[in-house]
Amino acid sequence: MKLSHYVKTYPYREKPGYLLFFSTKRASKILLPEETFQDIENNTLSPFDQALLSKLGMIVEDTEKEKQEVLGFFDSINEKNRGLNIIAALNLDCNFACQYCFEGEIKGDLYMSNMTAELLTDFIRQKFTSSKKSLLVGFYGGEPLLSIGLIRSISRSLNCFIETRDASYSFTLVTNGSLFTRQAAEELVMLGLKSVQITLDGPPEIHNRTRPFMSGAGSFDTIINNIRQTCDIVKINISGNFEKHNYEQFVDLLDLMDDEGLTPDRISSVKFAPVMKRPEGTASPADFNDGCMTINEPWLVKAEKLLRGEILRRGYYTPKLAPMPCAVEITDSYVVNFDGNIYKCPAFIGNQDFAVGNLETGIRDYDTSHGLDIWKNRECRECRYLPLCFGGCRYMTFVRAGNIDSVDCKKDYFDASLETLIKQDTMQIKRTSAGINAS
Repeated sequence: MKLSHYVKTYPYREKPGYLLFFSTKRASKILLPEETFQDIENNTLSPFDQALLSKLGMIVEDTEKEKQEVLGFFDSINEKNRGLNIIAALNLDCNFACQYCFEGEIKGDLYMSNMTAELLTDFIRQKFTSSKKSLLVGFYGGEPLLSIGLIRSISRSLNCFIETRDASYSFTLVTNGSLFTRQAAEELVMLGLKSVQITLDGPPEIHNRTRPFMSGAGSFDTIINNIRQTCDIVKINISGNFEKHNYEQFVDLLDLMDDEGLTPDRISSVKFAPVMKRPEGTASPADFNDGCMTINEPWLVKAEKLLRGEILRRGYYTPKLAPMPCAVEITDSYVVNFDGNIYKCPAFIGNQDFAVGNLETGIRDYDTSHGLDIWKNRECRECRYLPLCFGGCRYMTFVRAGNIDSVDCKKDYFDASLETLIKQDTMQIKRTSAGINAS
C-alpha cells in the first residue's frame, strides 16, 4: 500500500510528534503519530492501521489507478445520480439596487410568462426519467418572490407529477429576504420549500449601502425581522458578499446576529464570499468596478481564514472542505432563464454565447463550448488539489479572459490556506485504540 497521491500532510503543533493528514479526494482527515507515517513509507503498517487508513483513502494500492478514478469522477456521479436539479430564474426584476449586482444591465421588468412556465414543467417531466427519485428546483431571480404566484403554480403542477412517480419534490429560494414574511414562508413550506438563502452584507452600515431598496432606503432591519419570523419553520442559509476594504467588519454581523437571537441553533449555515469583478465591457447599475478577479489574490486568503474561523468559533455551521462538483459537469443540472433559454451556470444567464439550448428546441451539445475536459490536462492531472478544484470556476476565467479556454487554477490559494481551513474543520478528534486520532 502506498500513500495516496491526493494526501496533504501538515505538522500539528498542538500535539508534538503528530502529523495532520488530509485527503483532497475523500475530504477525510486524520492525526497520525510520526512513527505511523514512517510505517506507511516502509510498508510496515499493522493490519488495523492499514485497514483504517485504506478506508479513509489515505493509502491506496496503485496511485496511477487512483488518478484515473479521479479523472472519471463526474462520469461516476452522473451514472449514479438519481436526482434532477433545475434552477429557474423567474424574473430579472428586483426591489433592491445592489451596487455590485452581477446581472447588471440585463436586469429589468422581465418575467417568465405562464406559457414559458408550462414549457418548463414539460421540460422537467421529460428529463425526469424512470431512474430519477428526487426533483429539486431552485427559484432564482432577480428577486423570485416578485413571482410568488408562479412559484405556487409551478410547485403545484410538479407536486402532482411527482406523486405519480413515487419520488420527492422540493424547492429552494435565493432571495434578498425583504419579501420573505412568515405568511409567505408558511405557504411555501406547504408546497415543498426546503431552504432559503438570504444575503446580509455585514452590519447595517455596510449592508444598507451595498443592498438598499430601489428607493434608497436601508433593507437590513426588514431582512433581520423576516429571518427572525421564519427561521423556526424553514432552514435559513445566510450568505454575504465582502470586499477588500470591509471584510473585517463582517465579524460584527455575527455578533449582531447573536444579539438578535439568530443563534447557531436557528440558522442552518453561514458563508461569506468575495464580490466578483464583472466581465470586461459590462457594468453594474452603479458602475461598480471593484471586486476580485481570482481566488488567488493574497488578501482573500487572510479574509477567508478570519471569517471562516469566526463563523466556526461562534458555533455556526459553514460548508466543510470537500470535492464540489460544478453544475457544468453534472448532466442533470440546468438553469432556465425567464425567457426559456437554458444555461449550465446561473452566472452566465443572459449571455447567449453560453446558452445550451431553450425549452422549445431542447439541449444542444456543450462539451466544447463549456470545456468539460479542460481540467484533464497534464498539470491538473498531477495536482494534489484536483479533487477540490476540477479546473476551478469557469465564470472567473471568463471574467479575466473573456472566454473559458483555460482553467481557473486555485493552487496558490490552497497552498496558502488549506492547512488553516482543515484545522478549522477539526473540531473534534477521536482517539482510537491504536494511537491514531481521526475525525
